[in-house]
Amino acid sequence: MCLCSRKYTIFISNKMTSAFSLRFPEWDLTKSQFKELDELPLMETPGPILMILAAYLLFVLKIGPALMTKREPYKLTTVLLLYNFLQVVLSAFMVYRYASMMSENGIAPTTCHTHNTSTRERILFDIWIYFAAKVTELLDTIFFVLRKKDRQVTFLHLYHHSVMMIGTWMYLKYWPSYTLFFIGFMNALVHVFMYTYYGLAALGPQVTKYIFWKKYMTKLQLLQFFCIIVHYIVAINKTECPPSKGVAIFVGGNTLFIAFLFLNFYFQNYRSRNLVKNKTLEKLKRSKVIDDENSEKVKSD
Repeated sequence: MCLCSRKYTIFISNKMTSAFSLRFPEWDLTKSQFKELDELPLMETPGPILMILAAYLLFVLKIGPALMTKREPYKLTTVLLLYNFLQVVLSAFMVYRYASMMSENGIAPTTCHTHNTSTRERILFDIWIYFAAKVTELLDTIFFVLRKKDRQVTFLHLYHHSVMMIGTWMYLKYWPSYTLFFIGFMNALVHVFMYTYYGLAALGPQVTKYIFWKKYMTKLQLLQFFCIIVHYIVAINKTECPPSKGVAIFVGGNTLFIAFLFLNFYFQNYRSRNLVKNKTLEKLKRSKVIDDENSEKVKSD
């Protein structure tokens, strides 16, 4: 193409853009809301976290199941005990950090604390700890695959782990907010109980049968989502620095969707089991009544 023809093409393109008021924003995905974020591990660019997510999904969906096809499941008792113990310690640490922060500044304050440099540094670091925890929690699925617990690698499980990790990274990178403290507090509190259960369950059925709170875990998670949604609505309407509508809709919508998935899981796994159990008991009672009636008839004859 000759130079004059190229200039003419650019000229026409510019004219059309101005005529239709088209805007082509330049997205800089490496630009953080605050510069100090770039000093934290995995926060400078989206490349590393996207590679971690891709490797995670590739392993749990393809590579892992293929490797385990002709292998016996690994027990990993010692590894699971250590892993779950560390997760309990990390979750308890986050509960302490977030509770102390909220006791100082309130659960849903009006003041925009990210405007203060010293407070902002603590907010950013504490949210980063929550993000780092989401990265380590990907190991949950890795262990399921290695132990051939395929029934636990569900859409709910994969979606929850993937979105929580990448969503927290994006929120911290582009829209860090004090409102995440309550979310982190509730989630970490639930995880203290959850990873305690997983750690004890790794010891085998002789211990699992004594863990009474297993049946309450899904209810606790559903309560968590309800509290988070109510708090988020109140917090973004009170704060001096609310997120954009798009961010608020994404956070609220995603929380509702995950809550729906957990609710569906609860009804499918617990309510349906109770229904089957009740029907079985009714059949047994009816058969017993029939047997009693038949024995009475035999006696009378």
